[in-house]
Amino acid sequence: MSYFVKIETLINTQGQFCMHNKKLTKYLSALLLLLLTSCAASPEMQARRDEYDRTIPTCSNDSDCQAKWQAARAWVVANSDFGIRSESDSRIMATSNIVSQGGLGAVVDRVANGNDYQFLVDLECFSAYGCPNILDSMLDFNRSVNAAGN
Repeated sequence: MSYFVKIETLINTQGQFCMHNKKLTKYLSALLLLLLTSCAASPEMQARRDEYDRTIPTCSNDSDCQAKWQAARAWVVANSDFGIRSESDSRIMATSNIVSQGGLGAVVDRVANGNDYQFLVDLECFSAYGCPNILDSMLDFNRSVNAAGN
């Protein structure tokens, strides 16, 4: 007895495929449906993602930008498991370049957005055991930096 399922496919006159094994077709359809629905976010998770998008810190003048940039740096120092590796007026990077080192890393970019700037945080988990909820940390970043503004 063969352990492999033999699927015969034929091409009908319109060029469409017809599967003769209906049981396998049902299983494949159920698997596809399961995969598609597993990608959907819960309403709570979607609300948190929307909150993150709504609260991305911005600045429009030098004093506001400087205060928020200092707050972003302070947040990175307090929340990243790695020291700052590189820093400029548009990027703060506190990540690991050592494969065996684990923890939460952070990269903050100050990006022009019309006449304003946005402060975008990217958090990375360098741990096989997971990190605290990254989205919650990103929301905390937004709240902390926005609180420092004018």
